[in-house]
Amino acid sequence: MFTPVSRSRASGEIVSQIEHAIFEGGLRPGDRLESERELAEQFGVSRITVRDALRVLEARGLIRVKVGASGGAFVAETNLDQVAESITTMVRLRRMTLSELAEARTIVESAAAERAAARADDAAVARLGVMVEEMRHVVHDERPHTEASMDFHVAVAEASGNELLSATVRAYRDLLMQTLQDMRDVRSARVTQKWHEEIMEAIRAHDADAARKLMQDHLQDFEKRIRLYLQTKDVTGEAKADLPALAGTSSEHGLRRNGQ
Repeated sequence: MFTPVSRSRASGEIVSQIEHAIFEGGLRPGDRLESERELAEQFGVSRITVRDALRVLEARGLIRVKVGASGGAFVAETNLDQVAESITTMVRLRRMTLSELAEARTIVESAAAERAAARADDAAVARLGVMVEEMRHVVHDERPHTEASMDFHVAVAEASGNELLSATVRAYRDLLMQTLQDMRDVRSARVTQKWHEEIMEAIRAHDADAARKLMQDHLQDFEKRIRLYLQTKDVTGEAKADLPALAGTSSEHGLRRNGQ
């Protein structure tokens, strides 16, 4: 399956060849790669070089390495959580602002709602209905609603039938959870609940235009609230203390952790 590689860039070429075999279907999830010795012979390199390449592939989530008598390197199953983690890492490393994140969320989730309305089956619609009803009780009792609210947004994305959309929305949930918890108040919870009910009804009616517009308006309202929240924190000088997971300078509101 594999061909000898140039020694000057051996590890990278090994990674490329194995990646290609996985992406093209020559290697499928669950398949076991040859042993390090066999791979070294095929590629014409040392076992150490092969081991370095396998570490890179494992870090990228393409293979998993098991130890023991029945161990070895196996092609990994698709894991959308790793996609969400990758998006989260990229956003934090590039120091994107909360305002930028909110804007991107509006664009992505509006499209997800539109497609959910067009594609959602009865089971997905029923799930959204149950979530909205449960949130209604949470809001009525003035209990924390942030996690349930964000789970609704993930469920809408999942109902779109597009796995990359749902992975992206899960990343937004992880990035925004702490800030949303800090912003929580009774009035905003009731407003959010109303938006969610209307979005769910649009999806149930398979009204794609309405679902997209409602989600867009809902998240544009969120953009305004988060900008007001950040302005308030600038005035009080508490932005860094109150944003432990996403704190940056008070002027930039970058997505960096405390101490980094």
